[in-house]
Amino acid sequence: MKKSEWNEGLDHLDPDLIETYVEQKDGFRKNKKQKSVWLRIGAIAACLALIVGAVGVLPRLQNKIPVWDQAQYSAEEVAALFSGLKGDAVATNTYTTVSVPDAKYLYIDPITDDEYLPVYQYHATENPINEAELEAFINGFLPKLGESVDVEPPRYEIKEEEDLAYRGKTYLNYCGDFGDYRMWIRQRESNFSFAIYKSRGKGDPCIVLDGETVQIDQRLSDEEILSSLQSIKNKLFAIFNVSFPDAKIVRRYGEYSEHGAETVSVYFYQKNEPALDPTQKGWMPSDYIEIQFDNISNFSGDTVGDGILTDATIYYKKNRTDSSKEYEPIANAKRISLEDAEALLYHGYVFGGHVCSLCMKRQDKISFQDYDFVDLEYVFGYDPQTGRPTVGMPFYAFYKEIKTAQNGNTVYAKTYVAAIEVSGYDKYFEKEKKNHQDINDIIG
Repeated sequence: MKKSEWNEGLDHLDPDLIETYVEQKDGFRKNKKQKSVWLRIGAIAACLALIVGAVGVLPRLQNKIPVWDQAQYSAEEVAALFSGLKGDAVATNTYTTVSVPDAKYLYIDPITDDEYLPVYQYHATENPINEAELEAFINGFLPKLGESVDVEPPRYEIKEEEDLAYRGKTYLNYCGDFGDYRMWIRQRESNFSFAIYKSRGKGDPCIVLDGETVQIDQRLSDEEILSSLQSIKNKLFAIFNVSFPDAKIVRRYGEYSEHGAETVSVYFYQKNEPALDPTQKGWMPSDYIEIQFDNISNFSGDTVGDGILTDATIYYKKNRTDSSKEYEPIANAKRISLEDAEALLYHGYVFGGHVCSLCMKRQDKISFQDYDFVDLEYVFGYDPQTGRPTVGMPFYAFYKEIKTAQNGNTVYAKTYVAAIEVSGYDKYFEKEKKNHQDINDIIG
């Protein structure tokens, strides 16, 4: 940089602007996330960087938010991912809440440093339902399951029913008793699915395979739980004639249950693309076995126990076609920096929020200024007409601790900022202002 340019940059610096910038940097250091290198730079280095790049940085600071006029996607397209869930009034600058006893159950993953991130398109599988295929699926495991639970397999009658989850579609279904158990088996265009659980009113709500009760102690670590289920896993693999190399445990918590998790799901599956790997959503593209343990009988607060869980449901899903073709990368979009995402966050240019508009109106106004955690998460749109996913885009998910629940769990607010370059923020949020909560809901 020439001396004249250096002096010109110094002459154009606004003292109030520098003070605001330094205060903001100090505020950032309070965050627990520590995921961005620049947060660890000292105040002197930060000020020096501001001065050295004064001519280039000043316009961005004056505009407060970055602008990407030539981005592949617009703010309106990003908001459309959420509109299927919330109808016409998309309150995007709101937040959802997550309740956990420990931050590790937020399942925060490291943020990738990739320059570009894929955008996915979901393609529905058009595979007509076929009763003969469903019978072959059932006969492939039902006799072995019957031997394991010491129940004679029932005669079953398959029915074609309207699929409420996918409008305009039908599926094949069988639902009935299996000794003291209850089970259902279904075939949709894309997959086969099966579930078995203990019928209510038939004694202890547990499943017993070859004399061994399916249970976990939720006080143990995930690794210890998986180790304790080794024998059950092997039995299930033998029954369904599968072998999955990967396992994952997802614990879901609330604000009212007095003891432990409300549900604990154990998944055995095949990892797919990292971006599509399940977290709290509990879904995955691959075939899988899930054992879900419930700790609430009827409603929040109706607890069963804080230790060993035996109220189990076993699920098995098998794809009818290659699941990797359902989610196709359709674009590589330029990832924005965490600093730019923070600028959007503090300006209220965020997405997500509670599905219930009444709940959104009752939310306390909070500031994400000193947020606690951030990670990268994919969000898929939802078509209310078909019940199917649409496009999936990457987002920075910001978490801010807001209160302690009555059961002692920590409650975090969670909101989304698009992790890729997006155009038209000002235009979209101004146009949709009547459908959004006031921007103070974010910046306080």
